[in-house]
Amino acid sequence: MMRGLVLGLLCGAAACLAPRQAQAFEREWHLGGGAGITAYPHYYTTGPSFGVNGGYGISDVFDLKLELLGSLHTYQASANSAEEHGSAYSAAFGPSYKLDILQWIPYGAVLVGYKHIAGPIPAGAPFRRDDALLALVLGLDYAATRNFGLGLSLRYDFLLSTMDEGQAFTPMLRAEYHWGF
Repeated sequence: MMRGLVLGLLCGAAACLAPRQAQAFEREWHLGGGAGITAYPHYYTTGPSFGVNGGYGISDVFDLKLELLGSLHTYQASANSAEEHGSAYSAAFGPSYKLDILQWIPYGAVLVGYKHIAGPIPAGAPFRRDDALLALVLGLDYAATRNFGLGLSLRYDFLLSTMDEGQAFTPMLRAEYHWGF
């Protein structure tokens, strides 16, 4: 019984470690979109978000990414005031590092960009209507086919003028089309 288990584990390990044809995604274009929610820990309520992303594989482990993100939010200045509506829009660009492991592709990115808040800004809010942005992104993509992928990304935004107050967290489900390989 023990020999069979050890033999089975060794055969399984050999099959997993055997060389295969690499399918890295270099010199490939990506275009996709997604939907999720954006949460601000201060001032605004959690609201729906929608994004568009594009990228280019400069090597088998590095991409250049561009992400456009928009989200809708509400807030109340006081318990007696009417509910106000606002939107946040951002554009961010930067490098992404990915581990191309079979069909599952984990990645991380550091993006810099611009954020604009449309609508009224809550009284006493320390952030500005227009600001520079730093975004940290972690994600996991699944290459369903050579041209189509699905994924989940977690993005954490920091406004550079108010690093401790202007954060936003956005989990998003995404779909992408790939071409040019």
